[in-house]
Amino acid sequence: MIQHYFSNAPWLQIAVAGIAYFVLGAIWYMPALFGKYWAEKHGIQMNEESKKRMPMIMIMTFLFNIAMAVGMGLVLHISQSPGTCMSGIKAGLLVSAVFTAAPIGINYLYTAKPLKLWIIDAGYHVGGITLMAIILSVWH
Repeated sequence: MIQHYFSNAPWLQIAVAGIAYFVLGAIWYMPALFGKYWAEKHGIQMNEESKKRMPMIMIMTFLFNIAMAVGMGLVLHISQSPGTCMSGIKAGLLVSAVFTAAPIGINYLYTAKPLKLWIIDAGYHVGGITLMAIILSVWH
């Protein structure tokens, strides 16, 4: 079943889903939205060294987004999702809540990070993964 998926994977849809997740992150973490608070609470300061690393960080983020889109496509394929917007929403919320929001929450409990920061970080991934699942569900 997995080999069949990779032989017939919807690569264009996967690319668009990964790009959508990436664009959502660019908007989500803009200083005007959540970026300032997020950087402050994570202790991130933009200096010359961090600015030099930014292109590689963006490239790796994009590649991870594509990898997650491949994984979400596989989950939808294995579950034989009916290919509707609602099935995409359900799959995206389930996968992101269980495999993203919960582990981030566990880490934040031990590091005593604020609830608002968890909402920002987990919210981005829940929204991004659900967006990918919708794209992959309805566009086939």
